[in-house]
Amino acid sequence: MKMLKRMFLLAVCILMIFSTLPAEAIIPYATYTYDIEGKYMESPHAYVPYEVVTATSLGMTDALADPQDMCVGRITYVDDEAQKNFAWDGYIYVSDSNAEAGKPRVIIIKYDQAECRFKYVTEITKFTNEWGVPDSIMDPKGLYAVDGELYVCDSEAGRILVFAAYDRVVKDEDGNDVAQKQGQFLRTIPEPKSEVISDNHIYRPVAVSVSASGYVYVVGAETHQGIISINSDGEFAGFIGTQSQSLSFFDMLWRKLQTAEQKNKSVKNVSLSFNNLNINEKGFVFATTSAITDADLEKAILAKDTSSDFSPVKMLNPNGEDVMKRSGFFPPSGEVTFNAQPTPDFSIIGPSKIVDIGLGPEGTWSVIDQKRQKIFTYDEDGNLLFAFGDKGSQLGNITSVAAIDYAYDSRSEDNAMNYLMVLDGQNDAITVYKRTEYGDVLIAALKNQNERDRKFDMAEADWHEILQRNTNFTNSYIGIGKSLSRQGEYEEAMEYFKNAYDTVNYSEAWQQVRKVWVEKYVIVIPIVIVAFCIILSKIFKYAKKVNDAGLQLKKKRSLKEEFMYGFHVMFHPFDGYWDIKHEYRASVKGATLVLALTIVTFIYNSIGQSYVVNPIPSDTSVLMMVLSILLPVFLWVISNWCFTTLFDGEGSIRDIYIATCYALFPLPAFFVLTTLLSNIVTADEASLLSLAMGIAFFWVGFLLFFGMMVIHDYTLFKNVLTTLASIIGMAFIMFIGVLFSSLLGKLVGFVYNIIIELSYRV
Repeated sequence: MKMLKRMFLLAVCILMIFSTLPAEAIIPYATYTYDIEGKYMESPHAYVPYEVVTATSLGMTDALADPQDMCVGRITYVDDEAQKNFAWDGYIYVSDSNAEAGKPRVIIIKYDQAECRFKYVTEITKFTNEWGVPDSIMDPKGLYAVDGELYVCDSEAGRILVFAAYDRVVKDEDGNDVAQKQGQFLRTIPEPKSEVISDNHIYRPVAVSVSASGYVYVVGAETHQGIISINSDGEFAGFIGTQSQSLSFFDMLWRKLQTAEQKNKSVKNVSLSFNNLNINEKGFVFATTSAITDADLEKAILAKDTSSDFSPVKMLNPNGEDVMKRSGFFPPSGEVTFNAQPTPDFSIIGPSKIVDIGLGPEGTWSVIDQKRQKIFTYDEDGNLLFAFGDKGSQLGNITSVAAIDYAYDSRSEDNAMNYLMVLDGQNDAITVYKRTEYGDVLIAALKNQNERDRKFDMAEADWHEILQRNTNFTNSYIGIGKSLSRQGEYEEAMEYFKNAYDTVNYSEAWQQVRKVWVEKYVIVIPIVIVAFCIILSKIFKYAKKVNDAGLQLKKKRSLKEEFMYGFHVMFHPFDGYWDIKHEYRASVKGATLVLALTIVTFIYNSIGQSYVVNPIPSDTSVLMMVLSILLPVFLWVISNWCFTTLFDGEGSIRDIYIATCYALFPLPAFFVLTTLLSNIVTADEASLLSLAMGIAFFWVGFLLFFGMMVIHDYTLFKNVLTTLASIIGMAFIMFIGVLFSSLLGKLVGFVYNIIIELSYRV
């Protein structure tokens, strides 16, 4: 009996322990970010599933059937800093094609704060238009609701309908009060007309947004010139955000060869169409597209391309210019690690398919990936804050994501109304996510560090709290670094920026540190410059003295004379290589010394560059660094010797080796100089170092080309031909080497397997 009591008490204790576990323990998806190498890093949940809104939970008699879009109503208000902001008006609007009943409609849902649940209010199907004729919505697609007006894209009808979003009283032209009922028809925005729009253009609006100034921005399903802009008078204002489609080299070549008739019949190089858009309180239009090819998008992600050429998300100013910041490790394009081919464990391939965008508080924004049913959230600088979601039927998972929007009110101090809503087109439901405490701290940190609030000490405390919860969150290091920079603690800020691989902010902090150093030691700089010039002049004078002394013909020269002769070859390649060939001014020993010095300075350059120039040091071994110099040199020597024997070249393999090594003579000086300067320059000035190294390699190529010309006694044309043949020969030798090593590896493996098999049989 006592044993039964003990077991019962133990069971009760275990039940109580598990009942106190946080809600995140049963969340069916992971929240994560990526590091600079694209590796997955788990993160605390910023949003957790709160509720699934269905027709049944709303108390509707007719079920949702094929919903197309969803939006949250917004109210524009002016805050204490005279800045425009958005607040949720408490309503949600859903466009439903209602394919089963054949009754397209727009459903209005209200959030009851008292009961903390969503309720069905009404739906819009039929109305009386401005001519007093009974009308109905034919094909509702995109929605946008702001300041009491609901904009509905009636796609097949080629128009945008405007209804009253909720009951309100407005002023008419005479200043009289006019009551508007929720769902009341207000006006129609017809198809825009302009000379720049072709007569055969099919106008099918699928997404719409409206700015505070009254401009209407429309995405058309058949419109490829960009986003249609309509002014407050309903007149066509132009296209913005055009994005050209890429053509391959062979496509461009084929179009050059086509006749005019063939070009007209072929597919035109039109702009890629957008699929959705949204607009923030400042009037910037966020537009998404899924028309970029997977190959182009994958290249842009892997290359960490920060341009807008192949970006699936753009932020457009009123002039149509993309002003989006893309400061993250990868451009904001959704998933950054993906398979090129399906595997048994992972069937989804290729980059994300972005179909909608939602704008959140403090400049945050989220996109949805229709392939993976995931949500990716970024800050205003394009840094990934978190990603979450998965495909499935559990609470929080999505079957077929169709739309996303935020429902929040920045005026709410208790963060009671902070929801993220996602429309599931297949399950005909809205999944509501609620922001967690971790998400609240994250938004608070972003708010405190912005230029408007400038509460840097509070922001720093918030970022430290986030680090305690998530040590992998690089944005925390950036946020702390920014706070320290604004407080003048630049050196400490540099350490935080370095931990986050943020070279831009690191460079700005370093510039301030350098400025202080320059002001303190201003007299040292001219002394160093003058000393450098004097030392350089002495070296050149000494080299000239040694080279002048070596003009007399000798059978054997010292290593010093042979090495110093490289200075003469650098500036007088024709005379220099002639003397190497005919007067033996250099030997294999001197050439090998130049090659060894090049290798040593190359290794120093690889490991001695500053963080600004080389934020991610290469993990390549010293042996691989040595081979990266030796292999091209020996491949060139062998290939050039093989072809020059066929092209009647006079140089031996010894002459080719010496001439090649002496052509490398400028590199050591440039390697050392640029490595030293890399520890002084900022990120903006680093391009000068790249220019210097470009000059160095061009100089080497110049010396090598004319060195071969003198060594082999070739004409210019014959030398060009031999050089091209030598480059092709290098590639062929590498191919043969790889093929031979592969066959040798298979042979060794075959022999090894036979030995193992025999050992088992014995």
